[in-house]
Amino acid sequence: MPVPVNHSLRLPASEYFASAQEKTGIAIHHTVGRGAESTFRYWRSDTSKGAPRLVATAYVIDRDATVFEVFDPSAWAYQFGLTWPAARRLTFERRFIGIEIASEGGLTEHDGHLYCFDRISPRTRKPQHEAFDYGQPYRGYRWFDRYSPGQIDALASLVDDLCDRFPIPRRFPSRPLDYYGDALATFEGVIGHAMVAKDNSDPAPDYRLWAALSEDAGVVPFEVSLPNGSNGARLTSRAVTELFEDNVGLIDRMDVAAGSLVKALLMELERRRTYLRLHEPDNGAHAIGYEVVQGDRRAVQRLARALGFARATDTVLEVPGG
Repeated sequence: MPVPVNHSLRLPASEYFASAQEKTGIAIHHTVGRGAESTFRYWRSDTSKGAPRLVATAYVIDRDATVFEVFDPSAWAYQFGLTWPAARRLTFERRFIGIEIASEGGLTEHDGHLYCFDRISPRTRKPQHEAFDYGQPYRGYRWFDRYSPGQIDALASLVDDLCDRFPIPRRFPSRPLDYYGDALATFEGVIGHAMVAKDNSDPAPDYRLWAALSEDAGVVPFEVSLPNGSNGARLTSRAVTELFEDNVGLIDRMDVAAGSLVKALLMELERRRTYLRLHEPDNGAHAIGYEVVQGDRRAVQRLARALGFARATDTVLEVPGG
């Protein structure tokens, strides 16, 4: 079913490339701004030597979940900021439909408070209840502006619609927080900006995003080799210990019985040299997101079923009683 879109923020044809392109990918970003309108105004004023820089994405999902179509998704503009060889870079740019989520992005922690835009000021202070805690540094940030449930739902609906309209495979690289670089040069499917741009942290490392794409848009993990064979690197014993301690800290936020079952799963997986990184749950939750850091991905769901989990997907574990 087509997603309702708002066309009130529309770039003139001189500020993007209007020629239709074959689309085989979707790229997810966030704006690092107050909202869709401020991002649009920035794109309108973004020039180099008096000429438009032609940087934008086809869609922006505002804080109230309104989906703005800035230009036709069959057209294109620069969105990645890559330094690849020109021919490869342009081919990549042209075939991806960009979606921005309105967000203040990564947050700076200072004296117990959070601030956006890397500025410590009363004007940039961010209430902690509006923030997402990844639990450890990710691309220079531990805290991020939290996407609203409405934004997540709108993103999943939009991706679902675009995959229907264009020949875009319903898949994403199975380790969505990792950097792949030009290993994704020919990848077809859904990616995050940070997968190809090492200095970027968008979208935020929020498991809800990828879980919603899996559950509501049918977009599933797909194994892609990391550059320079880094997917074969083994965790050190110290890294395993630190990972387990981080996971226990997140488990402690869950419902007690649910957390005990998740901990039992982690211990069973560790015996099989398989390690998960858990994601921040809601307090008292019966479900938690995860990613496989190392080991046999298939063992996760197999063991979860054996232990009596209510649900185990590629990104979420849920215990009965939720």
